[in-house]
Amino acid sequence: MAIKHSRYAKTCPLWSPQAMKCQLRQGGLFLPLDDHIEVYCKSPYYTQCTQYSLHLKNTIQLVDKKAPRNRRKYERVVSHHPVTLVKLFPSGEIVAHFSIIGRTLDLSKGGLRLATEKPLINDTMVRFSFEESFPESLRKGKGEIAWSNKIIDEPGYQAGISFKDDHLINTMGVYLGLYHNHS
Repeated sequence: MAIKHSRYAKTCPLWSPQAMKCQLRQGGLFLPLDDHIEVYCKSPYYTQCTQYSLHLKNTIQLVDKKAPRNRRKYERVVSHHPVTLVKLFPSGEIVAHFSIIGRTLDLSKGGLRLATEKPLINDTMVRFSFEESFPESLRKGKGEIAWSNKIIDEPGYQAGISFKDDHLINTMGVYLGLYHNHS
């Protein structure tokens, strides 16, 4: 015998025909009366039941709270390039001619993530420069160390640099759009 598939359930999914009770009854929070059971629980009109609606709303809110939120403002593109960092004073002058060599792990319109052998200090302004194979308009730029963490199972650190220059942000966006479409 073929079973008819309906888009909508004929009874409330919270109604247990075997136990003859609502699953929301647990804890004594909701004890439906006989006429409620006939009108809502055993009919396709269960979506109009206040208890069902509240349960559904609470379930959706719980799922939303558990869902991981993507904090990223821009999509990341995996890209490995050697990069040199030099610390800057707030005025933009170089603090010292001591540089840190790193390697990008990914790029985004708003910044880059890199691996280094030495830790970087949060909120520090840096000038970064890439090798000659990188597009000339993006070869040098300024950014701020947004975060720096020790890599757990390996020697070294990862850090994120946030771009602060609108021209650099726009140019990187164009580059990544072209890069992403042609790779």
